[in-house]
Formats: sequence, structure tokens, C-alpha cells
Amino acid sequence: EVSAASAAVTELQNREAAIRDWAEQVQQDPQWPAIVLQLGMAGQQQQTAQAARDAWMKLAGEPLGGDPVLVMCDGTGEEERIFIRGNHRNPGAVAHRHLLTALDEGRQLSDTATSGRLELAERVLAESNPFPARVVVNRVWMRLSGRGIVASADNFGVLGETPTHPELLDYLAAEFRQDGWSLKRLIRRVLLSRTYGMSSEADAAVTEQDPDNRLLHKARVRRLEGEALRDSMLAISGRLDRTAFGPPVPVHLTAFMQGRGRPGNSGPVDGAGRRSIYLGVNRNFLNPFMLTFDMPQPASTVVRRSQSNVPAQALILLNNEFVHEQAKVWAEQLLAQTQTADELLDRAWRQAFCRLPEAGEREAVRAYAAALSAAGDGGADRALRDAAAVADVCHALLNKKELLFLD
Repeated sequence: EVSAASAAVTELQNREAAIRDWAEQVQQDPQWPAIVLQLGMAGQQQQTAQAARDAWMKLAGEPLGGDPVLVMCDGTGEEERIFIRGNHRNPGAVAHRHLLTALDEGRQLSDTATSGRLELAERVLAESNPFPARVVVNRVWMRLSGRGIVASADNFGVLGETPTHPELLDYLAAEFRQDGWSLKRLIRRVLLSRTYGMSSEADAAVTEQDPDNRLLHKARVRRLEGEALRDSMLAISGRLDRTAFGPPVPVHLTAFMQGRGRPGNSGPVDGAGRRSIYLGVNRNFLNPFMLTFDMPQPASTVVRRSQSNVPAQALILLNNEFVHEQAKVWAEQLLAQTQTADELLDRAWRQAFCRLPEAGEREAVRAYAAALSAAGDGGADRALRDAAAVADVCHALLNKKELLFLD
């Protein structure tokens, strides 16, 4: 057997043919290339192959750079049997590997010698299977508008809800495929649509016919997630650190966060200004601010977050130390960047709400600052130069519904 392999190697002159022959021999007997090299039977390729083997062994003995990670290797194909009544000691018929029967009628793999992962992936993304593109498009639509075209985003089956706009779903799915599965192009297409740009104000007659807004006659009012709200406060106060990547910031531990496994170190109140995606997550000591605004428990995946509107959210905005800290930082920034009370109010409204304050809002804030400030007897203009009063004003603005909800 070894002599036959040696003859096959030495007689081949074509490199591609030699590589194919080596691959076939290796598949039959993984040990034979090492034997061929050790006995010097690789002909003119012996020196090159030996040098490559020596270089490979040298590199294999050196420590790898970077962090070690788990990788998936493609192994041999293994067919499983059906266990009768779940008993592994009572095997039944062989359950051949195949895609879901509803998608391709249970057609078996063409190559049973390999694991079949690649072939199954190709079948999932085949042109004949519209479901992956529909699922992705529906979830992006749900994320952008608050409700999917198919409301049951995790169930496209007969027990799920029917799409409100099936033609729109198919159109977006087709465009998504043609764009090379580009999420950026998909998001751009939705954001530039007339539907996404609609106002949340509705006509009474239309609302009577479509009370749940299933037909999208207006925009849906949605509350910001805890992460977006926290990042918005950091951006408004000027404290947001936009640096990408890096290690996570340890969670800030309050006096009430006690129990087994409590970390030895506590992170800063504002998370060092990093975006919420970089905050560390400890499943036993979760961020109270995020939990109040419906952050899912990090124990399993969820398709859609709950959207509650409960008194605890108003209370944490009034009392949370992170919110108080950002109000003070914002106040210091406003006082340093403005000279008069009107400039301060204009800048505050632009930073928080992207607009100027209305006359009634301006007068209400002036009266509020004068009532809070120790210098209130000098008028609202003098009160709005007092650091403590301005911090209270900023705190009140961070509690406005206009900041919490997308209208």
C-alpha cells in the first residue's frame, strides 16, 4: 500500500493532480503523508514538503498571539437514531440530517461524509427560501417602528400573527437580498420612507377605523430603552465618551446591592462616561437604572423588550444618583458656555430637545429657578447664574417626557 502511494506521488508531474491525489489518500488514511515523508518517498517534492513540515512544526510549538477562542471544526458526518420514547437504550430508525421538512421537504444531504453544516447553511440562504430575509426585515422594522409587520416576530408559523402588510414585507425582503444582505441599506431604506417620517398626531376618524394603528396611519410613540436614555443624558451633559472598543466598565454597586458573589470593586457612578454597551454585566448585581427601564434579564434571549410605563421609572429619574450627577455636570457646562439666562435656556433646550423653549416654558423655568435659588430675590436672571439652581433646572429637564419618548 505504501509502495503504491509512493509510485503515485513520484510519477505525477502536474501539481494540481498531485494535490488531489494527496487529498484522496489523506481521506482514506490520515497517517500516510507522515510515512511518505519519513521514508523519503515523495520524489522531487520531498525537500519542499519536508521544509514546509519543519516550518509548520516550529510554528506549532510557539505560543499563539492574542486571546484563545473556541472554534468550530468540520468533522465527519454522523447519523443519529430516534430514541423510542426518549430512551437511548431503545434506538429506532435513523433520522437523516436534513433541513426543516416544511422548507425543502426533508431532502437529505448530498454529501453524507462531512458534517453538512455548510450545505445546510446554503440551503437556508437559498433563493427558494424566503424566510431568513423576511425574518431579518421584520425584526429591523420592529426595532425601528415599535411593532413588526408580523407582530409575533419570533413566530412566522400558523400560530403566529398574520402580516399587516405582506406585500411590503416581501418587497423589503427582496431588496434586502439584492443589496447583499446589507443591514445598513435596509435601515436607510426604511428611515427614508414616508411611513417612518409620519407624525404621531392622528385624525379622529382614521383612529376610529384603525384604533391599534395596525395600518400605520401615524407614527407610534415609543419610550427610549434604558441604554439609549442613559447615553442621551451623558451626551447632553457633555460627559459621553465616544471611544470605541475596550474592556467593560465594572457596574456601580450601590449600598443596597448586597449578597453572595458581590464584586470586590465598584465602577464609577457614570460608568466613566462610556456608552451603555460597554458597561459590565453581573447577573447577580444588575444596574438598577437599566432594570427599571425594562432591560431583559441576561439569562436567555428575548425577541422584543417589554415597554412598561410604571411609577418606578419616574421615581428613579427623580432620585437616582447617576441622574443627579449628570444634572450637575450639565449645569456646570451651561454656566461655563453662556453669559445670560436666555442664552443658558436656549442652549439647554437645544442640547436636550433640539429646539428653542417656548415662551411659557421659559417663564416657568425662570419662576422655578427664582424659587429655588438663594439669590432668587435678585430676579430670575440672577437665579439662573446660581450653580445649585441651574442643576435643579437641569434635573427637571432630564425628567421631561419629551426626552423619554420618541414622538
